[in-house]
Amino acid sequence: MRKVIPILTLIILIFSSILKLEAQSKINFGGSLGGGFISGNLPSVGSLSTSLFVEVNTQNIFGFDSRVSFIFISDFNRLFPRASFQYYPFLKGLSFKGIVYQKASNLFYIEEGIGPLILNDRSLVDLNRWNYGIVFSIAAGTNFGNPISIIHLSAGIEYGLTFTNTDVKYSSFYVQAQIYL
Repeated sequence: MRKVIPILTLIILIFSSILKLEAQSKINFGGSLGGGFISGNLPSVGSLSTSLFVEVNTQNIFGFDSRVSFIFISDFNRLFPRASFQYYPFLKGLSFKGIVYQKASNLFYIEEGIGPLILNDRSLVDLNRWNYGIVFSIAAGTNFGNPISIIHLSAGIEYGLTFTNTDVKYSSFYVQAQIYL
């Protein structure tokens, strides 16, 4: 946990400097819900994945938008609890992705993202390890034919892979909603 605090502080400083440099930055918020798999120190487990994110338009500075996401992924069986005590594996963490949008038509767009990932592996009862890695995503979405639409919906795939400690990874097929301010 001590290693995560400096990284979070760095991310906050980067975002605050971006917002000061780019006063007209557009900010959007969103979330996703999906299903997929968790693997690492356990056999692959079906999972339910959720995320909440904040995205800042940094096209003029970096050439891509910057997105910070809080991720929570848990064993799908958590939805159907049993009478006896059972531990449901889960992962939680943060990702910082660079997002690139490509217009496919007036109605549809494609977004791709890549960036660093920090995951807390809680896949076993006695396990509580922080892992660092990389996350990839691709999604297809719509702005309902209105380029200044406030709400965008998309469906996509995300894959997170860590390289330290327990080498946990996840994959998720999700639907996502974004609100542009």
